Amino acid sequence: MVVWVLWFFAALPLFLLDGWLAGRLWPVPNLTFAFCLFLGLHARPSALPGLLVCAALARSVTIGGDAALHVLILGIPTSVLLPLRVLFYRRHVLWQCAAAGFLALTVPKVTAFLGRFAETAPPVGSVTLSQILWAFALVPPACWLLRVLPPLSAFRERVE
Repeated sequence: MVVWVLWFFAALPLFLLDGWLAGRLWPVPNLTFAFCLFLGLHARPSALPGLLVCAALARSVTIGGDAALHVLILGIPTSVLLPLRVLFYRRHVLWQCAAAGFLALTVPKVTAFLGRFAETAPPVGSVTLSQILWAFALVPPACWLLRVLPPLSAFRERVE
């Protein structure tokens, strides 16, 4: 229970830090991609709904848009990665890099697609090849940090 409260209050500062770093440094690993990678490959399935809702609330405060829209933006790519857990060894670096590139390509596309139907949609930029290549390099280490540092380390699957 304490870990859930900690995650609820840690999600907003994490996404605020991500936004601050994006304004100061280039390239930065997008926390959204690392979080979706963590959810899709490493999180306990029973913890997915709570983790997703807290992250969606934090994103709706920092980026703008409805929380339900952010649940879909985070949830659709995560739901695509979930069935692939059983096919691939989760700790293999090449698989995580491929999943990070997939997320770097699809999350902005899903955001743009859902933004057409929502009145308050977050801003969407175009996806370039350099952003996908940086995601290949930087998102798996960011996901590793999410996996080993509290509070998300408590929600990790122990069967690795």
